[in-house]
Amino acid sequence: MSKQIIIAEQNQIAAVFSEDQIQELVVSTGNQQVGDIYLGTVENVIPGIDAAFVNIGDAERNGFMHVTDLGPLRLKRSSGAITELLTPQQKVLVQVMKEPTGNKGPRLTGNVTLPGRYLVLMPFGRGVNLSRRIVNETERSRLRALAILVKPAGMGLLVRTEAEGKHEDAIMEDLEYLQKQWEDIQQQANTVKPPILLNRDDDFIQRVLRDIYTNDVNRIVVDSNFGVKRIKQHLMNWSGGRSPEGVLIDHHRDRQPILEYFRVNAAIREALKPRVDLPSGGYIIIEPTEALTVIDVNSGSFTRSATSRETVLWTNSEAATEIARQLRLRNIGGVIIIDFIDMDSRRDQLAVLEHFNRALSTDKAR
Repeated sequence: MSKQIIIAEQNQIAAVFSEDQIQELVVSTGNQQVGDIYLGTVENVIPGIDAAFVNIGDAERNGFMHVTDLGPLRLKRSSGAITELLTPQQKVLVQVMKEPTGNKGPRLTGNVTLPGRYLVLMPFGRGVNLSRRIVNETERSRLRALAILVKPAGMGLLVRTEAEGKHEDAIMEDLEYLQKQWEDIQQQANTVKPPILLNRDDDFIQRVLRDIYTNDVNRIVVDSNFGVKRIKQHLMNWSGGRSPEGVLIDHHRDRQPILEYFRVNAAIREALKPRVDLPSGGYIIIEPTEALTVIDVNSGSFTRSATSRETVLWTNSEAATEIARQLRLRNIGGVIIIDFIDMDSRRDQLAVLEHFNRALSTDKAR
């Protein structure tokens, strides 16, 4: 299945299309973004909820960090009580794991991770893990052995799907880049005064390509000629200096802005609506709350099938496909409850579940 990536660098927005339908959005805006690394200051510690509020430079909202996300701060001491691990005005190195919403500040973690093209470096992690999408046992063994051999002492490594089939030199180069990045962060943390931002993915094009470019992408469109050159350079760097085959890289020159031309703005507007219509007349309602997201499936005006059982099965199957897309499109995580239309047949229930699992299989989220 061919894909194309649309990048509006000026707006810091990108979209992934598959069969002329938007499958994923990347939006890099806001003062605190997922992946940002800060040197913060503990403002207060709340033992009743096992959490601390950390000042990372936002005058209106502090970041929230639960005791389970303390990372190295928790490993240093034997006690599990957060009041014995953190104290007010203590300096802490944290990473944004969830952007602020409403009146809530960002969710923070002490388990810092640095993503590369082929590897994810976990400075406070342990051991070696491989992407579950690498299924060839011979390749898994090769990559695991390599990762164990090159893993920095006292750190952890995650081998990404993109490492499959890549030469050892390319993977080593990726690791060296991540180690240098971590050394720079540590050096800054030891010399600057908190609260302060230490690291952010400022190169939007590199971030988009690193996170969503795969071999089945056959076209990339960007809103500047300079962007075209940088995309080609990044892809050549990841291809051993060779120009990648089978992918067309275009500069959008139409008078209509790139986000309007490719209907990306329309997709963003649709993603803000609770109701999503299905092809055969049914629809789903998506209602996010503070604690979880609830999704309700309705048959609506569906009339294609002759029996009610067929109607329900067809609607639930269409809903499963669309829900999987909406989870990616809206970046929905956490607890998700889906109320499919009731099915009496166990066979139908299993069929919808299997269909839903297949639809979710392309989602990189765990």
